[in-house]
Amino acid sequence: MARRSPKSAPGFDPCRATSSIRVSLVAAFAFGLLHCEQTRAPEQSAQALSVGPVEKAKPAPVVAALDVGRAYPIVESVGANRRFHLDKTNATDAHSPPEAWKITFESRGGFGGFCWKNRAGNEGEAAGDNLSSAGYRRISFWARGEKGGEVAEFRAGGLGNVKTRHRDSFDVSAGKIKLGASWKEYTIFVQDADLSSVMTPFCVLMYREDNPQDAVVYVDDMEYRG
Repeated sequence: MARRSPKSAPGFDPCRATSSIRVSLVAAFAFGLLHCEQTRAPEQSAQALSVGPVEKAKPAPVVAALDVGRAYPIVESVGANRRFHLDKTNATDAHSPPEAWKITFESRGGFGGFCWKNRAGNEGEAAGDNLSSAGYRRISFWARGEKGGEVAEFRAGGLGNVKTRHRDSFDVSAGKIKLGASWKEYTIFVQDADLSSVMTPFCVLMYREDNPQDAVVYVDDMEYRG
């Protein structure tokens, strides 16, 4: 008896089935590519938002130092001026040759010292110098005692009052300092001070209560700096 070949299911077309499978695979592959592109999109966007070159900060302007001893050669005594003596030293005793200032204090004097001034004899009759636009932030100076233990106050400004025609626009002090026998640098800050009227750019004052014995102090390199 001859075998009968199996019949296909009614309505089943092998060619059409194969074609449908191909379409499904193509669609799935296309969907996968689309999904990958969508996933990569944020990376591409992030790469597009590149940051430009950062500008370098501009260097601070250089402020030339103002040497008080050279710019203001006039020095006048205050207080018991007969008990105070001001001399220029030789190069050996100076912090920066060729000279420094030597102040001798006689304890019988009570109080006194020396101030550098913008004009001779100016007690408020003449205007002060305007240093407000120079960019100064501090007054630096070097000082020492002859033996060590001497006490002096270093200050600037403070001259004049409401009765004088002109006066210093600032009043700053490093306070009373107990000096050593070796040179040391000190600072008075003026970054917040009004330097529009400077009549007394620097002063050295001494008091008997701090120096019961005669005392000698040295000062050098008084400079306004940025």
